[in-house]
Amino acid sequence: MVSNQTSRVREMDKAYIQQREQELELERRKRRGLFRRLSALAIIILVLGTMGFVTIYAQAQSLEDKKQDKLALEQQIEQLKAEEKRLHQDIVNYNDLDYIAEIARRDYYLTKPGETLFKLPDSQSN
Repeated sequence: MVSNQTSRVREMDKAYIQQREQELELERRKRRGLFRRLSALAIIILVLGTMGFVTIYAQAQSLEDKKQDKLALEQQIEQLKAEEKRLHQDIVNYNDLDYIAEIARRDYYLTKPGETLFKLPDSQSN
């Protein structure tokens, strides 16, 4: 009771089958090529991005170091300005004869003619 229905099914033309297989193979090659190009592009972008990040980080670190150096130098400038002001005051004082006489009396126990010098003990509360 099985009839011969297979006789109704015809085989497709071999040329069509080969053409279709070639088209499918061409599509696979195109996809594989596209995947390779996209992978290469992604790797290049990743490398360039990493290099950019490293460069920016190094520059930021260098900038921070420069800022700290600048602050240290500004503090040093302030100290030098204060010392310069003190030295200018010393110059003015050493040009004053009364100041020189005071220093000579205090440090070298010099006196004016007819003057008597008395040295008192330091007052310490015991």
